[in-house]
Amino acid sequence: MTNKELIAELAKRLDMTQVQVSGLLEDAVSVVSENLAESNTINIQGFGLFETKKKQERVSVNPVTKQRFLVPPKLSPVFKPGPVVKEKLKKLLEDE
Repeated sequence: MTNKELIAELAKRLDMTQVQVSGLLEDAVSVVSENLAESNTINIQGFGLFETKKKQERVSVNPVTKQRFLVPPKLSPVFKPGPVVKEKLKKLLEDE
């Protein structure tokens, strides 16, 4: 589903214009992004949990030159689906 398709579907379900839904969606993404940047977790009931995980620094090797280099630590966003989403995905697999 593309962003345009998502906005159209939400507009239809919420009985709002696509411009209103687009603004609402931009605000929601902005709130989630800002909270993840501050290492806060976001739990959306029935959907899942957004959080950041710190990946430790590690040594990597270039396979061609065999040169070793240090990969610095970084924060990565992670999504853990909630039980409702897991159940729907499980049913989807069973139906195939």
